[in-house]
Amino acid sequence: MAYSFTVSYIVLYIMDLIPFLKLRVPEAWELDGIDADQMGEYAFEALTEKEARLNLEDFLGAATQDENGGIKSA
Repeated sequence: MAYSFTVSYIVLYIMDLIPFLKLRVPEAWELDGIDADQMGEYAFEALTEKEARLNLEDFLGAATQDENGGIKSA
């Protein structure tokens, strides 16, 4: 196990020294979101569009929230 850790640490250290193989992205990319920078879209906007098309009443009838935060059908 110590051998695996040592070899992995050395390989990752060397990778971090190579400019195009950095282990972390720039801080500005982290703040904007990697999906926006790399793919040009936001994951949460896509998720809300899917949620907007999904209507729980179609599946559960008139649904309400119980005291634990779950969904119960009326």
